[in-house]
Amino acid sequence: MSYKRLIPHCRDTQQLLSQAQDSNLSLLTRARVRVHLWTCTACTRFSQQLVFIRRAMQQLGKD
Repeated sequence: MSYKRLIPHCRDTQQLLSQAQDSNLSLLTRARVRVHLWTCTACTRFSQQLVFIRRAMQQLGKD
């Protein structure tokens, strides 16, 4: 298996980040996503946006 197959593409990473909001990812999958985030500014921003949206929704639920 080549190293390129270990690092998911942006589309796959974004899907995995979304899935991680609702369920736990395996250790290997979390590591693959983390490596991708180290190298991709766009997906890092996407991840930060997901966190922001989740926190905003939690705050709305408290009101």
